[in-house]
Amino acid sequence: MYRARFAWKKSIMKKSLSWRLFVLVAGTLFGLLAGMGLAAPAVASPVQVTTDGDHRGGGAHLSIYEDDDEIRVVGDDYDSWTVYVKVVRLNDHGRDRVVDERSVRAHDGDFKYSVDVRCDNSYEAYSYSKKDGWERSGGIRISCDDDGYGRH
Repeated sequence: MYRARFAWKKSIMKKSLSWRLFVLVAGTLFGLLAGMGLAAPAVASPVQVTTDGDHRGGGAHLSIYEDDDEIRVVGDDYDSWTVYVKVVRLNDHGRDRVVDERSVRAHDGDFKYSVDVRCDNSYEAYSYSKKDGWERSGGIRISCDDDGYGRH
């Protein structure tokens, strides 16, 4: 009785030449298809971004200006609708500090806003958007007058 129950396994285990060829060809085709399926997204990925080497986007431009004891942050020609902006106080000892960060909405590619800052410090602004990448403004120094307030 034991032999009768497992007799079907022996018949399946016996493989003919055509069955062996079928398994070999099917395995090869599945391997090729799987290899192409894994390689195609890495080549044709829409997430890949090319830069011109200085980590700047296409035509976007970020700048900061002194406006009394404030800094005016101005962005021009951004392709993204939303831009993430940081204003950083620079320190000679390498301990820079973020004094303002926000997401701003670019209208027709442009935005501007003001930030209250302390005098006798240097500042820079950085921005990031998915379409434009990273932008960096030039540095600016806010000087104090004799009373300890910003120049007017």
